Amino acid sequence: MEAALLSNTLHEYRDDDIDGRRSVVNQIMEKRHEWTRAVRDIEYFKETGKLPDAQPTQDIFTALPGSPELAQLRVELARLNSNISKYSKKVTDNPEHKKIEKWKEDLAKMEALKLELKQSIVNLHYASK
Repeated sequence: MEAALLSNTLHEYRDDDIDGRRSVVNQIMEKRHEWTRAVRDIEYFKETGKLPDAQPTQDIFTALPGSPELAQLRVELARLNSNISKYSKKVTDNPEHKKIEKWKEDLAKMEALKLELKQSIVNLHYASK
């Protein structure tokens, strides 16, 4: 309920007030995390008849291990894969279209960029170890 009430306040912020919205979103995520934890504790109690052992709390907003550059490359690769899929569908669905040659050129460029991105990801992944 509290998370829903907090989410109702998001419309009060200006579109460019990212920091203000971020604080509310962090509060919402924390409330949802608390709710999930409580539901798990209840289920555990129903199954075992005792409460689970207390575990140290972990900040759910900490960054994942790895470099931000590596994460950015993975996001770019995902976007590129999506575009490759779209262009492949265009080429196969419309073989008679007047822009088919341009689409094929763009598709070839994206495939080449995909290989470069994959190599960069591998290099960064193993360079960080």
